[in-house]
Amino acid sequence: MLSNTVIKPSQRYQEQLDGGLLTQDQDQSAALPYLDGLVESLCRPVALTATQGVMVWRYEDGLPEPRGLYMHGPVGRGKSMLMQWVFDAVPFKERRRVHFHPFMDELHNRMHKARPEVNVDVMLYIASEIAMESRLLCFDEFFIDHIADGMLLGRLLSALFQCGVTLCATSNWDPDNLFKGGYNRASFLPLLNTIKKHVEPMDLSSGADWRRKGGAVASLKDGTAEEEFIRLTQSKPSPAKLTLGRHEMAVRGKKNGLYWFDFKELCVRNLGASDYMDLCKKATTVIISDIPDLRANVADSASRFVILVDMLYESKIPLRLYSALEFDELCPEGPVAFEFRRAASRCHELMRLNGSL
Repeated sequence: MLSNTVIKPSQRYQEQLDGGLLTQDQDQSAALPYLDGLVESLCRPVALTATQGVMVWRYEDGLPEPRGLYMHGPVGRGKSMLMQWVFDAVPFKERRRVHFHPFMDELHNRMHKARPEVNVDVMLYIASEIAMESRLLCFDEFFIDHIADGMLLGRLLSALFQCGVTLCATSNWDPDNLFKGGYNRASFLPLLNTIKKHVEPMDLSSGADWRRKGGAVASLKDGTAEEEFIRLTQSKPSPAKLTLGRHEMAVRGKKNGLYWFDFKELCVRNLGASDYMDLCKKATTVIISDIPDLRANVADSASRFVILVDMLYESKIPLRLYSALEFDELCPEGPVAFEFRRAASRCHELMRLNGSL
């Protein structure tokens, strides 16, 4: 039974409707019983037990760990909001919400540092470490774009489920379309089968992109990046340097956590998720100017831009973007076009946030 202090996702949803903060949505409403059921199952008593040389979670009623959820659909359908409500509802500290990119960076670091006992499988050892920190793992923006990551993640997820971890994930792709058309996709199928066995797919494809509701976002061509910098800081910009990870970056202007970059400095250079995470730890507002046409000839830059936006979105950092093109013209086709639509939706939301110092 749920504690009286647990606020179920269905209660959160009704509160948001009553307060005028949400509009009734058929797909979201249909998901609520599954979300409530997951929270209730996770509230069952658990205990730690040793198996195969590591510690794992086992439910005291002897039943298996709860079947997780895999919410998929286009951008702006409220997937992350619903997952957050599950995360907020469970009354235990061993839970974690993480984005795909930093999680994969972390996994590689854990593999490098892992020192399991003799005869203990290294992936099971790492999974046990993660499980002790988070028996509920909320995985935001789940996707695979490299077969090596897919195979590695497949091994880890299998080990996590052995350790009693429950997965709650969001994705723009339904499970059958993950890495579809990718090189050597047959090697990815074990991961796909593992996901289907342990999570319940939930389609939220219908309806509108709610991030774009509530008024249009100003054109990217309105004003200039310099004018916005002056407006927010009450001072003129001057060139500076900023270190992100192992990279020294040229900054067009900075003041008290507001950073103004040219696009080529952030996305043409060979930066990765860990560098963008470092920026998120330092920034209160980010301005990016001179964004070019991001079609197939600059696919790497477009991919980095998508990763950067994901990191900024996770940290809810206000964003200002400037380009000679309208935003929807930046990447209408090419290998990154689908991912870019998610980034575009998130940019619309971040650009509505008030810049702060």
